[in-house]
Formats: sequence, structure tokens, C-alpha cells
Amino acid sequence: MSQPNIVLITVDQMRADLLGCAGHPIVQTPHMDNMARQGVRFEQAYSTTPICIPARASIMTGMEGHRMGITTYVEGFQLPTGETLPQLLSDGGYETRAVGKMHVYPERCHYGFDSMLLCEEGRMFGAKSPHKRGYDDYEMWLAEQGYPGQGFAHGMANNEYAMSPWHLPDHLHPTEWIADQSCKAIVRRDWTRPLFLWASFTAPHPPLTPLMRDLYLYERDAMPQPAVGDWAKSHSLYHERLAAAYGADTRTAKQADLAYRGFFASITQVDRAINRLIGTLREAGMLDNTWLIFTSDHGDSMGDHRIWFKANFLQGACRIPLIIVPPAGAGREGLTAGTTWTPGLIDSSPVGLQDLMPTCLDIAGIAAPDELDGRSLLPIVREPGQSAVREMILGEFGVTGKRSLMVTDGKWKYIWYEEDGRELLFDISRDPQELTDLSGSERGQLKRLKTDLTARLAAREADPAVREGALAASGPIRSLSEREKALMAQYYNPRGLH
Repeated sequence: MSQPNIVLITVDQMRADLLGCAGHPIVQTPHMDNMARQGVRFEQAYSTTPICIPARASIMTGMEGHRMGITTYVEGFQLPTGETLPQLLSDGGYETRAVGKMHVYPERCHYGFDSMLLCEEGRMFGAKSPHKRGYDDYEMWLAEQGYPGQGFAHGMANNEYAMSPWHLPDHLHPTEWIADQSCKAIVRRDWTRPLFLWASFTAPHPPLTPLMRDLYLYERDAMPQPAVGDWAKSHSLYHERLAAAYGADTRTAKQADLAYRGFFASITQVDRAINRLIGTLREAGMLDNTWLIFTSDHGDSMGDHRIWFKANFLQGACRIPLIIVPPAGAGREGLTAGTTWTPGLIDSSPVGLQDLMPTCLDIAGIAAPDELDGRSLLPIVREPGQSAVREMILGEFGVTGKRSLMVTDGKWKYIWYEEDGRELLFDISRDPQELTDLSGSERGQLKRLKTDLTARLAAREADPAVREGALAASGPIRSLSEREKALMAQYYNPRGLH
């Protein structure tokens, strides 16, 4: 059997529970659900640095944020290695194509891709440089259609939670463009080489501008209410800053309701686009020898525990969908020979975005670089529930002195806030919405996870969060003043006419 094709489909800012197959009662994702029935769904998959740039860098390199030197949002960040996923696949004989949002720097650096067609949410290229280098491929295409600079004329900013239906003809929507260009990449592929395609959708990341045809699906639905634990009455400084910056205490119930509708409709639009991709693979005769991988770079708290946005380790923001689907034909038979593999199974071991690179290389039969943080997930795909690639996964976000850190084994989760030393402990197997903090009662579990986190940090060279073998906060417990909160108000990165 020749090397299989690999199609990696990512969305941006979609949390793991917004899937019908994950039990969500409202959101419509029939084609994602069908992928889960055909493959393996990882219900404890995490974005270990849950914001766009470091999360995508983990996919590209197989490394965690600390190893790469990026544990927060840093514009201008360049990948610290030439051994990227597309480069290694290219070296191994693959045609490598990317369509959609990459969020790499320099923005036109291919990092091993044979071709890239970019849709970067209206950003002007040339970040961290004195030069302005124009806009992405979607913006140029939109101008060719007669709508130059009007992609953001809807007035919604790309980090806010207001919602307005798409303002241009439906076929001009970024989700439709990414799907169309991804399908064309399949049709125009080099038939002499296997294909690696990364179809990277920007939705449901704000701006929340879904098509009316998808909004209509939710017209009669009552939207769910955010989950709020009793512990959320007294947040850490870390969470207080997120709440202040993203308007948690000023957003009205109506605004929250509209934001939910925008998220759900945007996800449903992507779901239809994914089915178009699968249909194109089928009609091209490729589906029987193509692996499909679906995931998100991170989630969104969506008002849970009085927090909107990502960049934290509550379930909504850091737990992500991950579905791996083996080929529909002979490739699946080879995978499953001598195993107990059955389609549609769910695995609950802790995995992360850093695992995607070694998984893709394993699928391709290409050796992975030494000392990656990620591990191939193929052993789990072959026998879900029978094996695991790790016992515990680490999450780390923020600058030193103000970090949020997490460890979880997929059943229990411990979060520690470096700035003030506050901590949270959740039994996520029984309390998936994290309504009850058990740090004051489950002392045995607290000690186990806290010891694991301490050991991981102590193994580094002089991490200031560990002193004399114990976690040490950089400052005292306090609350933000009203003035501090007011100074954190922002415009959420609006884009104008250009």
C-alpha cells in the first residue's frame, strides 16, 4: 500500500463539548459526528498553551510551549526549528499544502509547505517589521470579486462577542473560501505523490458573523446558560484580569444569547464545509487511502464561571475536540489487523496538540525527531482504552511570575496560579463543568497532582515557581481595584475598511 494521504482539518476557538457526538443537545454537527462514528474521538484532548500562535506552533513542531520559548501570545514569533511537520512530510515524499489560518511569522514563510493560501482575519502582514506587506490571499480574492477591503465591513471585531449575520453574498464568507480552496487543492494535487493538506478554518473564532441560513437552524432554540461554580465568586488575579478585559461583568443576557447563536451557527457552517471536503476526496478516489484528523487550536470559556475568551485552563478554554479517522478502505484493514479496534470508540487518556506531528509522521511511515514532547496516537487509535501515551499532561500559560499552570490525568485536574498562589482541584470525570472546587477536601488527590506539577517545574533550570521543593507564589492574594479593571477595557481588535 502506498503512503496514505493525510487531511488535517482544524477550526479556531471551538471547545470540545460543542459537538452532537459529545452530547450537546443543540449544536448541529452531523458530519463531525459521522467522523467520530468512523474513527476515534479523544474526549480528553487539550490545548496546553490555549491561544492561537503557541497552539499552532505545537502542531507544527510537536513541542510544548515552554520548549519552544512561547507560553503566551507573541506576535512575530518564529518557529524555533526547521524540523516542522510539513517539512518532514515533504522530505518524506509528500506534497504539502495549507489553506486558511496559519498565524506564523514571517507570515509568508512556508515552513516546509509546498504552497500556502492564507486567510488571517484581516491582519496586515509585516508584524514586528517596519514594512507593510499587504494582506492575505482571501483579502486579495475578495477584492477581485468586487469587494476590496470590505471583509470586516460588518463592524464586528475579531476578539469580541457581539454577533451580526454575514453582510456580503454567502459565497464570499471566509469559511466558504477556505472550503473551496481546500477542495481545489485536492483536485489539483500532484497525482505522483501522497497529499498532506491542512485545511485551517478561522471559524468559530470571532468575529461572530455566521450565514443567515445557519442562524435559522437555531431560531427556535433556547440557548444554554453559562456554567458558574460557587468557587467563581472569588477569582484568582489571573481570572479577574480575563473577566475585566473581555467584559464578563458588563455583558447582558441578550448579548450572551446572541454570542452562543453565533458560535453554534458558525460551527454548523464549518460542519457543512467539512462534508464538502470529504465529498471531494471521495469523488477524487482518495477516501479509501486518506486519514482524516479534526481538531481545534483551543476553546473558549463562553461565559462559564464569569469568563469569556481562551488563555485559561478551565474546560471550555483548554479542552478541544480531536477525532482521528483511518482510511475507509484497505488502509483501515491494515491498521486493524490483529487488534480489537472498532469504529466509533471514545478514548479518555490525556492527549494534546503536540501529539499531532508524531501521529502524522507515524501514519506516513516517517521517523519522528528525537526528544519531541508529543507522542504518536496511533497505538490508541488501534486499541482505544487499551493503551495511553502519557499518564498526565501539563498546561502552561502566561509570562513568568503571572502564569496559570495545570496538570490533569483526564479524570482529575489541578490548576495553580503563580501570581497569588490560588489553586483549584476538580474531579472532571464526575464534574465536567467544574462546578465544585475540591482543593479543600480531597487532600490526597490535591497532593498527588500538586506533587506532579512541582516535579515538572523543578526539573527545569531555576524555575522561580519552585522554592525549596514547593510551589511558591510571586505575590500575595489580592483583588483588582475598580480602576485596574477599567484600564483593561479594550476594543477587541476591530478591523476597518482598507
